[in-house]
Amino acid sequence: MFGEGVILAGIRFSVVDLMKAGAALEAKIKSLGVSQIELHDEVSTYEQSVSHSDKGYIGEYFHRTLNTLPPSMFQGITCRSTDGKVVATSAVRCDDISGWDLDRYIREFWMRAYRTDDGEPVLLSDAAVPFAKDVTGSIAYIGDTFVSSEFRANNLAAYIVRLCLIIANTKWRPVYTYGWMARHHAFEKALFLRWGYTTCYAGGLTWERPPANKAYEDLCFLGCTPAGIAQLLKRPLDIGLDEA
Repeated sequence: MFGEGVILAGIRFSVVDLMKAGAALEAKIKSLGVSQIELHDEVSTYEQSVSHSDKGYIGEYFHRTLNTLPPSMFQGITCRSTDGKVVATSAVRCDDISGWDLDRYIREFWMRAYRTDDGEPVLLSDAAVPFAKDVTGSIAYIGDTFVSSEFRANNLAAYIVRLCLIIANTKWRPVYTYGWMARHHAFEKALFLRWGYTTCYAGGLTWERPPANKAYEDLCFLGCTPAGIAQLLKRPLDIGLDEA
């Protein structure tokens, strides 16, 4: 996965640097009650593990009825507790969207994958996602993040997403990594910073025809450039709390 290291924002990180950051996050995650971290190259095995969690299903960005994601485009993570229960999940996909920008890609994907209350394809407003314009090339997306209720007080999700950010940016070296977050998480708790993202846009999605799932109506857009990943590699456990 780590190859010969990476160059991010002009800074070279050796294989040892990458392994140290990954090992630090692995140790932290396991210190929070996780006994096993499972990496999945196949969506099918990830889906099977997720089915044994309280989440129970995988989201639209990774679901096999909506996507074809070979191992060259996908990485899933599931975490098991000491009793074998799947207590946390997250996943990464990387797409080469050359010829489009991220604005166009988001519009196309949501229109195809999501439906309104009336069963029609959703439709973003013309003014939606302007911050995604002109972002093109290899783009990574992190989502499907879930933590069981009994593990949510210890910032486990933050460390798992940080591990995903490192995996994505060493496996694929994307020009940009993005995700979505509920508004109350992004602003009341500033979770996007804990998770390792450097950018958060409120009102990430504005609608002409909104999705039936009301949780998707007012999501915040999260983004991270290679410069942000470089900083994360230097301080992988720094989530802004004294415990880091």
